Amino acid sequence: MTPEPNAMDAVLERAVSEIRDEAVDPATIEAAAARVWASVAEAAAHAPADRIRGCDGFRALMPDRRAGRLPKARALLLQDHLHECVACRKVFEGKVVTMPIAVAPAARRPNYTVRWAAAAAVLAAAGLTTWFIVDRYGAHSGRAVVQALNGTLYMIGTDGIHPLAVGQELPDGVEIRTAKDSNAMLELRDGSVVELRERSSFSTAQTASDLTVRLGRGSVIVQAAHRRIGHLYVATADCRVAVTGTVFSVDAGVKGSRVSVIQGEVHVSQDNNDKVLHPGDQTVTSAAIEPMSIPDDIAWSRNREKLMQQLASLKAGLEQIHLPNVRYSSKLLDRLPASTVLFASIPNLSAYLGDAQSVLHRKLSESPELRAFLSGRADLDPILDKLRAAGAYLGDEVVIAAFQDSNGQPQGPVLLAETRREGFAAFLNQQGVPLAVETSGNFVVFGPAKPAVDAMAATLHSPTGGFPGTPFHQRIMQAYGQGAGLLLCADITRMGGQALGAQYFIAEEKEVNNQMESRAALGFNGVRTGIAAWLAPPAAMGSLDYVSPEATFAAAFVVSNPAATVDQLLALQQRSPEAARQALAQIQQDTGIDIRNDLAGSLGGEFAVAMDGPVFPVPSIKLVAEVYDPVRFQASLQKLVDAVNQSSAKSGRAPMHTGQETVDGRIYYSVGSAGGNPLMQASYTFSNGYLIAAPTRTLVTRALQIKTNGTSLTRSSDFIAMTPRDHYNNFSAVVYQKLGTTLAPLVSLFGAFAQPKAGQPNPLSSLGNMKPSLFAIYGEPDRISIATNGDALGMGLTGMLSGNIMGMAGGLPFGGMRQMQGTHAR
Repeated sequence: MTPEPNAMDAVLERAVSEIRDEAVDPATIEAAAARVWASVAEAAAHAPADRIRGCDGFRALMPDRRAGRLPKARALLLQDHLHECVACRKVFEGKVVTMPIAVAPAARRPNYTVRWAAAAAVLAAAGLTTWFIVDRYGAHSGRAVVQALNGTLYMIGTDGIHPLAVGQELPDGVEIRTAKDSNAMLELRDGSVVELRERSSFSTAQTASDLTVRLGRGSVIVQAAHRRIGHLYVATADCRVAVTGTVFSVDAGVKGSRVSVIQGEVHVSQDNNDKVLHPGDQTVTSAAIEPMSIPDDIAWSRNREKLMQQLASLKAGLEQIHLPNVRYSSKLLDRLPASTVLFASIPNLSAYLGDAQSVLHRKLSESPELRAFLSGRADLDPILDKLRAAGAYLGDEVVIAAFQDSNGQPQGPVLLAETRREGFAAFLNQQGVPLAVETSGNFVVFGPAKPAVDAMAATLHSPTGGFPGTPFHQRIMQAYGQGAGLLLCADITRMGGQALGAQYFIAEEKEVNNQMESRAALGFNGVRTGIAAWLAPPAAMGSLDYVSPEATFAAAFVVSNPAATVDQLLALQQRSPEAARQALAQIQQDTGIDIRNDLAGSLGGEFAVAMDGPVFPVPSIKLVAEVYDPVRFQASLQKLVDAVNQSSAKSGRAPMHTGQETVDGRIYYSVGSAGGNPLMQASYTFSNGYLIAAPTRTLVTRALQIKTNGTSLTRSSDFIAMTPRDHYNNFSAVVYQKLGTTLAPLVSLFGAFAQPKAGQPNPLSSLGNMKPSLFAIYGEPDRISIATNGDALGMGLTGMLSGNIMGMAGGLPFGGMRQMQGTHAR
């Protein structure tokens, strides 16, 4: 039976979709053309000779058309008439019932009929050909090309990674990736222009009249070309954006995606829900991502000024998300003296103060600078105990401050609050709290030391206490601008602390999405330098794609410049840059390896390590490193092993062994000690610009399968649920652990060997009860911040404040094992 019109359209669409990308031999085209003309001639030869007269004649053909008995030529003529005649189309579709019409035979005029049939067939063939050409190539018939490039752009193929140059064509279906400190402008086959940020990757796919950009990770700004048919789509792991003639940006990372519209209209689909965005609008696909201003979202673009001009006439900002139990301003902050060096803000919530008291106490004890500053002074715990009962007398916020007198001597702590009713001093006296109290207007100052209370009270008689305008005040106001819960701020430099050049320490704890979230930051006086500059700004990470959701520990980080990091490490070890250069030269002379350029220079700066499997008998440790030049890296590594073996031969030690084997077309390398110790063996391979290493080839193969299947740790619900909510879409570093399930059996096994003091808990018990946690670390130009869900703020900051980088691990949940690490140099 001849297919109905709608079915015929579907068949044509599917046929074109299947053959559109197929390369056709010219001989095949000529043969097809010959068959078409043969079909036209045959249809004309068998066409009925009687002439169709008016609508009645076409309606008489409808029964045969429905029954499938109508010749092809007549069917084409009827189909054409139905497109033009609404009345006949309604009759054919059954919407209008007509009586059968008898048509008298007409004189046979074969010449006209043949001409009509042939013309219809030729027009149909020509129309189909034209439609196919327009559908396949559209108005822009070029290929995708590299339009501009700053840095390095790679094509990730099955045979490795290949650098691309300006003007080079980009094939469909192949991953394109920018290196660190690189960006590129790419023109797609439909004329759209894509600007690609550093560490971003995408590929394109063509289906029918649509072009899809698959953004694996990173950020793009798209200037979509106007299309007569079809759409341009940008697809991430969790949403799809449909556009035409639009300027917009898409940022895809571990937490999810962010879409911002600069010009035109964008349709965003996520979980079968569609959202329409207009200029100035923005949407995110995860509750862990906060909206951010569009100027900030596109600040990385080389065309930022042009885009900003387009935004000038659009919405000025986005609605701020105001969460309960946080404050965006303070009536007390401006009343403090200009010499304030410590500021803590506690909301006056009686039920909350109990938790706030323990959190504040722990944070103070975890910082040696704060602990030294407050040593010998009154304990704050009894004061906070009474504050919970004093909530009815005080305002919405209670501030604890410490400052310096004219001689630079520390004063405080002093507490400041607004008053709701009189009688606060009498209440304290009734409670037996020996505090000095001074009231001025609607404010009350109290504390254990009367001179400090009097000095603070003196600042309340002026509209401001001199604190506004100071850099420390400005930094605290930034914390309020993001919503403050429990807030602790310290001016480290004025308190005598030296921490990698850090100037401020800001810690806060607040409720976000009905769960507690902790955040801390070290602020620097200017751009980070030295060791503090090792951490790169937040960037898309692909190394965690090889780690499974079953991993009990995973850490990934991005280094700004691996070669510069080597220089600084050697400078620290050798005590001077000159000694470091001499050490590098000596290594090169002894081994033939340029550590800085051959090894570090071939790395991309992204690393990950994970415990992804059983701990016994061989720990299932994975190491993933971004490698831009696998050939140079492998050659350097082999030279290093050869140098070690030469040294071992001189000293009589067993040499190391290396090897390689090809399995399913992939080369696996191995390196290890000659003794066969499984703890000293490693297998590794290179894939998609990464080195993946593990103790066994089985673990390496499993890591590759995780990447291929898209079932990595970052896609797991546990990982996503623990990511903190902020405007960052990526991390500079991230640490994830659920070691409790792994350590619990060990604690039970070895707990009996621990000998706690009388009345003290077993020191190993806490290891088996550790809750899963995730620490997100962000490197900004002038600060390093850390965030985590739950109450874990301040852990690891002691090591940062003291300059002990290895000591940072001591504060992490797995830092209970730091006693086994020994003593580390500063």
